[in-house]
Amino acid sequence: MPVSIDLSGRVTLVTGGATGIGVAVVRAFCAAGSAVFFSYTSNADGAEALLDDLRRGGARVGAAHADLGSPEAARGLVAKAEEALGPLDHVVNVAGITDPHPVLEITPETWDRTLDINLRGMFFVCQAAARSMASRRARDCSLVLMSSVHGKVAGPGHTHYEASKGGINMLTRSLAVELGGHGIRVNCVAPGAVEVERYAHMRHYDPARWGRAIPLGRVGLPDDIAPLCLFLCSPGASYISGETIYVDGGLTSKMVPL
Repeated sequence: MPVSIDLSGRVTLVTGGATGIGVAVVRAFCAAGSAVFFSYTSNADGAEALLDDLRRGGARVGAAHADLGSPEAARGLVAKAEEALGPLDHVVNVAGITDPHPVLEITPETWDRTLDINLRGMFFVCQAAARSMASRRARDCSLVLMSSVHGKVAGPGHTHYEASKGGINMLTRSLAVELGGHGIRVNCVAPGAVEVERYAHMRHYDPARWGRAIPLGRVGLPDDIAPLCLFLCSPGASYISGETIYVDGGLTSKMVPL
């Protein structure tokens, strides 16, 4: 992917960096010259392979396992990143889970797990990073939160997931208001249908059929999302904060026939 943004000398934390969109984000920031620390939950082999590949290319990278359903783990991840690579300039929060269930079958455990990882954990990562940025009076820092089209439109089986993503959209605005005075920008990227590893296990996934429902005519790829994350952490986005930007091929602009 061609990169014209230069983040040399900067340090970025990417949560959920070993799979899907997270891998594309890690690679994009490394290509732009940033040192990158990323977290992973279950894909230890993928994390190690990504580290090896990026280090062979000369990137400064590190990684750690983190279950972001725990506030302590979220705070600890920020500490590990800064210990390994130095004070953070940017955070891109990609980590999240999707566990579809009909609304009448959602258990308290499923609800709590989804909200803990997708929303609660994201908040505590942002809080810990922002405390570090504010304490050293850093400028031109940014937080990017990952939401979804499910934060704007609803679909069957995703009530708990949609609640978490709607919360992320509002969290973005709230953080932008409170952290702007510290020179920290906060924005949100909301992908539509993006082909990631878990799609291979979805019985009803058909990229051609799904693509016909999307105005641009195709399902997205992780490399469609990463450039926006990179831009939002660049000097070109220095006056953008509090925004949720949908990267969905026009999906949320389309009226479904009744």
